[in-house]
Amino acid sequence: MNVLAHEVERVPNQQNMAEGKPCYLSANTLANNDIYNHKEQKLGKLHSLMLKLPNGEVSFVIIAKGGFCGIGEKLLAVPWQALTLEREKKCFVLPMPEERLEQAPYFDAKSWPNMEDPTWATEIFNYYHVDLSKPNTYSTTERKSK
Repeated sequence: MNVLAHEVERVPNQQNMAEGKPCYLSANTLANNDIYNHKEQKLGKLHSLMLKLPNGEVSFVIIAKGGFCGIGEKLLAVPWQALTLEREKKCFVLPMPEERLEQAPYFDAKSWPNMEDPTWATEIFNYYHVDLSKPNTYSTTERKSK
């Protein structure tokens, strides 16, 4: 069941969010929800959120792809800014073709990357076409697939 569907009813509309009005969703609501692309293809499940401390900003979303009951699944670190909330569809969207996501840098549960490594972070941000020079703000605008 898509738990996000229940909580997103309380989310402000896209215009309010675009104007910088805050939106609050619980981390528990986001975990295990499906992530789709712009073609409504399921890309994986939201595994976890990576927070940058001490300020608490979400830096990366970890998406679990493939596998069965956690065995053999690939984990992908995706910059938070690469996702959009589709309020009407009540899900998050990563506007990327499934084929491109298959080629994305991934890791498994036993070998997480060092997310503090600037070289690694630059590679990830570049792969998902996220501008590192922009502040880490959540995007609600439509993006074209790369």
